[in-house]
Amino acid sequence: MAKFYLIGKISSELMKRMQNEPAADRYASTKKVAEAAGLKLISYEWVRGRFDTISCVEGEFEQAVALKIAFKNSGLMDELMIHEVIDYNKAFTNAANATNTVVKPGK
Repeated sequence: MAKFYLIGKISSELMKRMQNEPAADRYASTKKVAEAAGLKLISYEWVRGRFDTISCVEGEFEQAVALKIAFKNSGLMDELMIHEVIDYNKAFTNAANATNTVVKPGK
């Protein structure tokens, strides 16, 4: 099972809804959508900066994409990026192995 971080910017519609109902439990509603997509919600945070929310989920990539599609189509998110957690040691080992096979033109 893979781990993903979803980083999003909320829509003006959600901003208005949150202002009208500031005590709304966005964690619970996000968990419900994540579970419907087949994901396990690990964390859901509101953050300062360019983006508004960061969520961590576990599951398959297609399930993370399903979550993105559901939120984007709902009109509640303007942007939602998916970042998969990787094993960087494995990635750089693979890169080192691949580098050994690179043939430069003219050599």
